[in-house]
Amino acid sequence: MSPRSAGASRGRTAQVRIAGVPVRFRASWFLVSGAIVLLFGPQVQRIFPELGVLAYVVALGYAGLLLLSVLAHELAHALAARSFGWPATEIELNIWGGHTEYLAHRATPVKSLAVSLAGPAANLVIAGLGWYFSELFEVTGVTALLVEVTVLVNFMVGVFNLLPGLPLDGGRIVESVVWGATGSQDRGMRAAGWGGRVVVVLLLSGLAALVISGLREVSLVVVVVAVMVSFFLWQGASENIRVANARLRRPS
Repeated sequence: MSPRSAGASRGRTAQVRIAGVPVRFRASWFLVSGAIVLLFGPQVQRIFPELGVLAYVVALGYAGLLLLSVLAHELAHALAARSFGWPATEIELNIWGGHTEYLAHRATPVKSLAVSLAGPAANLVIAGLGWYFSELFEVTGVTALLVEVTVLVNFMVGVFNLLPGLPLDGGRIVESVVWGATGSQDRGMRAAGWGGRVVVVLLLSGLAALVISGLREVSLVVVVVAVMVSFFLWQGASENIRVANARLRRPS
């Protein structure tokens, strides 16, 4: 998800430091990991019946790969911000993925754009490297499955975060472009917030079309997750619009 400026958050359960940046885990992240194990354990058992209960250990590997993918995304944001002299105060991982908090001094559209692109770029690079090495070494079995998951997860995280609306990284890209064109970061934020609302409408419309048409079976889990994510995106987009409008109404 997109970076945000430093601020307090609650409900944290664990903390480590990576590359000098505090990384905090909310309890909700562990709930996500448990859900992944329960959902994908039976799937792994069907693919590799000889594994038995060890299939759930492989499913735990799915959760670990998602964790590393999100962490790589957020660390890329933090290190990009640091390269501009913007200290990263923390990375938080939660049910929605994660976010990076940093202090942006003398921000410009170009610098903001670079920091926003760093996260998705890291995931797409990992996906590309995973695909390349899987083709090079012809891995098989459980290893091949985990490599495939690594490629797929990083590709999806990278592409999804490039959608053009806040609170996704693509929204920061929209903000930077409008900011550069108008000279107003607040106008950029408002435009990106509306972009986020459009993204939500398109996502839900696409999901509804699939369910109604019946051309492709859509599981209840996918529907629930999509609705939850859409709600989160709508809330984030609306908050950015509210903040931008409040700033634009201030006397100059």
